[in-house]
Amino acid sequence: MNLKKIGIILFAAALSLSATGCVEREIVQENKVENIPDVTIKTDIEINWDQVMDDCEALLDPEEYPYGCYLDFAVHDDTNTTEIIWPLKSDCPVKEMPKYGEAFAKAFNDAISIQDFSVAQSSDDSYGGYWENHDMDVQVYYEKDIMEPKKYWVNQIIPAGSNDPIILNPNLEE
Repeated sequence: MNLKKIGIILFAAALSLSATGCVEREIVQENKVENIPDVTIKTDIEINWDQVMDDCEALLDPEEYPYGCYLDFAVHDDTNTTEIIWPLKSDCPVKEMPKYGEAFAKAFNDAISIQDFSVAQSSDDSYGGYWENHDMDVQVYYEKDIMEPKKYWVNQIIPAGSNDPIILNPNLEE
């Protein structure tokens, strides 16, 4: 009788094991639709201008641009113009000033492109996509001359999309 009981128990165990092994398992997965990044291009992006300033400051390394005092800008939506303003230390050679203006224009564009992927980054021959649609008012001058725009070594408006070079003010002499 003991042998018969052991046989029945073994048979029941084998039957239950084989039954569970043949059952199709239902795999429950978490709904991950919300975890998929949205890679569509948005047209209603609001730029965080404080972040643009932080990114510009990070992109314009003080070791590479040692004459810079601080950066400033003003976006004028009503005229579709953006002022980029870089006062420089008084020991900056005048011939360097257009390079500072160009560097700031490109850094400003690239900081915007970080937030809005539809804005093309700057390159060797372009200030970048932001400047394709906005006029650029570039102001580079000695910090001591901040209240005297007639003394700004770079005081130039570059029309949207033109990629005109940034030049020294022709009304000033070195």
